[in-house]
Amino acid sequence: MPEPMESSATIVATPSAMPSAVAAVRALRRRRFVRISSSTGADPDPPDPAASSRVARGTGACASGPAVGPVVGWAFTRRRRRRPPCPGGHRPLSVQTGRAAVLETYHEPLAIREFPLPEPEPGAILVRMEAGTMCGSDLHIWRGELGKSYTIPLPLILGHEMVGSIIAMGAGTDLDSVGTPLTIGDRIIWAGVPCHHCELCTVEHATTLCANRQMAPLRSCAGPPHFLGAFAEYGYISPGAGRLRVPDEVASEWASAGSCALRTCVQAVEKAGRVDFNDSVVVQGAGPLGLFATAILSTHGPRQLIVVGAPDDRLELAREWGATHTISIQEHPTPEARLEAIRSITGGGPRLAFELSGAPGAFAEGVEIVRANGRYVVVGTLGGGPQSIDPSRIVTRGLSVIGSMSGDTDVYSKALVFLRDHRDRFGWDRMLGNRYGLHNVTEGLEAMLSMSEIKPVFDPTLAG
Repeated sequence: MPEPMESSATIVATPSAMPSAVAAVRALRRRRFVRISSSTGADPDPPDPAASSRVARGTGACASGPAVGPVVGWAFTRRRRRRPPCPGGHRPLSVQTGRAAVLETYHEPLAIREFPLPEPEPGAILVRMEAGTMCGSDLHIWRGELGKSYTIPLPLILGHEMVGSIIAMGAGTDLDSVGTPLTIGDRIIWAGVPCHHCELCTVEHATTLCANRQMAPLRSCAGPPHFLGAFAEYGYISPGAGRLRVPDEVASEWASAGSCALRTCVQAVEKAGRVDFNDSVVVQGAGPLGLFATAILSTHGPRQLIVVGAPDDRLELAREWGATHTISIQEHPTPEARLEAIRSITGGGPRLAFELSGAPGAFAEGVEIVRANGRYVVVGTLGGGPQSIDPSRIVTRGLSVIGSMSGDTDVYSKALVFLRDHRDRFGWDRMLGNRYGLHNVTEGLEAMLSMSEIKPVFDPTLAG
């Protein structure tokens, strides 16, 4: 295929000067012809080499292109190489560095550091961060509470709930994970990077359980590509990571929260099995997970939907989002008191319960809450440490205990659809807290830890 060219006339040969034109043809073999017509000007279709030879010999014939009028001559034009467009819509970077809030020491303020921006490799995308939201897992990592479950390589850029707008694209990134076209400026959310080769990835399609999965909050920022966490000005989506375009109707803050907390709840409800109008359901926890689960479960229409947690403003929001009953752990401070309150509402206990609080002792309490032959889905317990239970309480009552971790890319897509389709019913802004920039993102973590805010928002545009 010929290279793309731009033209500028350099020599004009008329019929009276054909001998010199022959020499010009030989000397300028790598230049193309433009036929000049007295009636229409330049012919857009250059002649083929054979036709060019006949014209040079003075035959006046042209084997290609229709006759457009008397030919008065040929213009030989210089070939100019034009740089081909970058694959995937890549846009050259106008900035070379970016800043991030970095965890260097556990439970200490995050440090602002500057890193060079990476050029996206094939399959990778570079984004300008639009928004991030804070997750309970961020608190566990910040406080050094995940060491027994995961290896945490410091330093790292904290945060894994995030939305970014595309500023540069590597080759092969023109579609998201469900086939939606992507281009510069689109907002996207993204996931970790599974290996795509193990049995869990290829056979069971459980990529969140892949032992080789690379997750943003568990990768150091010391080396390239640096920008793997949420609390930064830029983000790097690695090759192999699931990515989804955010619908125009979904605010960046909503999509950010949906990228972890909501999708985790979507998968948990799916793994629980059928929920119908005759069921009683208990949700342990009134944090982001508990509230999102309440919203999802309310759309299934259970007979009773009971949320156990605190403080009162969160329980009020749970009622607005579909809870039929709420039980305050401040008014019922012991497991025995909460169990009695639940049994008085349900007449013996729920058929289904979800542990979404992460509180120490919540799992053992939940095993007692569920009635015989019931289902118990455990989601929120990550960094709470060991808990003591009597396994016979599971066996003799025929309980089904189900663990649920995060959610695959298809669940991301369902979470975005849920946010979009139910935005008027639930008013997602009710869950969001104050906005924090790089200079005070640690204050957001402290606000979440103190339970004064449900979901603090990271805004990289805020100046310190």
